[in-house]
Amino acid sequence: MSEGNSAWRLGMVRGALLVVAASAEEQVAWVRRHRVGPDEIALTFDDAWRAPRGALAAETLAGLRAIDAVFEEMSADCAVDRWSEVALAEDEGWCRARMLAREILDREGVALGPLPEIRVIR
Repeated sequence: MSEGNSAWRLGMVRGALLVVAASAEEQVAWVRRHRVGPDEIALTFDDAWRAPRGALAAETLAGLRAIDAVFEEMSADCAVDRWSEVALAEDEGWCRARMLAREILDREGVALGPLPEIRVIR
């Protein structure tokens, strides 16, 4: 993978992690601003996770796998609505994903900050 692609990939992963790591209030504001559902947070993460991963440290990859497993578990649970704005604040899965994302960002030395913009094609 070229240096340009590595930097792009790292930026994509960090942007997705910033959204996952954000507080529930910030996440609600983000989904409302972009007029998308909370599932878009997981979908944005999935896009970053599925891209080529050559430039990421093993410890980071393990953390990304753990977040992916949380979202997979949430998707498989049909008993509750885990993809609502209310769930962002109350659901255990969202809390776990948030904690895991913050751990990765802390380890990488990336401070929580403004959430990235997305382009939604309607």
